[in-house]
Amino acid sequence: MDCIPTRDAARIVNANAARITGTLRASGSVDGYFTTPKGRRRNYHVDGVLFYLAPNYFRFDLKSFGDRQLLLGSNEDFFWFYSKQDDSYYCGHQGLDEDVPEEVPVRPDQVIDALALAPLGHENSENLDPDYQGRFQLRKEYWSDRNSPQLIRRVVFLDAAGKVIMQSSLDKYKPLSPDGPMLPCSMVALWPAARAEMRFRVDKWTLVEQVGRDGPQFATPPECLGQERANRPDNP
Repeated sequence: MDCIPTRDAARIVNANAARITGTLRASGSVDGYFTTPKGRRRNYHVDGVLFYLAPNYFRFDLKSFGDRQLLLGSNEDFFWFYSKQDDSYYCGHQGLDEDVPEEVPVRPDQVIDALALAPLGHENSENLDPDYQGRFQLRKEYWSDRNSPQLIRRVVFLDAAGKVIMQSSLDKYKPLSPDGPMLPCSMVALWPAARAEMRFRVDKWTLVEQVGRDGPQFATPPECLGQERANRPDNP
C-alpha cells in the first residue's frame, strides 16, 4: 500500500482516539525488568490491570498472586510510582519537566504515551519512512503503519541530543466493540538509559464508563499528599 499524506495519517489516528468515550480497562500479563541504582537487575512476572481516561488519568496495578508489586498512576495534578521492594512512593507533579530519581525506573506518565491512546497534536513532521506510514515529532516520534488499520506501531521519546529515552512497539490491534476504537493488545516498552523493559499482553479491553475522574482508581495516594504538605515552605 502506498503512503498517504502525513496529515491524513494523523487524522486516522485521532479519529480512532475520539472513539474512546470513557475510561478504558485492560487486564493481562506483564513481565519485564528494571535495574536498581546499584546495578542489580530485577525481573518481574505479574498480572496487570490498567485504567485510562484521557488525557492523563491512569492507573497500572501490577500484582503477583494478589500481592501488589508495582503501582503506577497519574491524574490531573500528580503522577506516582510505588515499589513493594522499597515499600515507598515517588510522587511527581503533572506539567513540570522534572527528572525522577534513579530508583524510579519507569515514569508513569510515559506509559500512557507508550500505549499511544491519546490523540496526536498538530505539530506533526512531514517526514515519511518506507517501512511506516508517518512520523510525528515534537521531542516525541509516533510511527503509524501503512497497512490497515494504519494506527501507531512505534513511539519514541528523544532528549535534546537525540538520545532515546523511551521507545515502545504496539501490535495486535483489536476493536473494543463493532463501532469502538481499535486498541493494541501487545506493548513492549524500553527505557535504555534506565535499563528497563516492560511487556504487556492484554487479554481483554473493556469500557467502564462508571469510573470517572473522581473514581478511586485515579485518587492521589495519601503518601503523595503527605509529601506535598511536608515540602511546603510554610510547613512548621
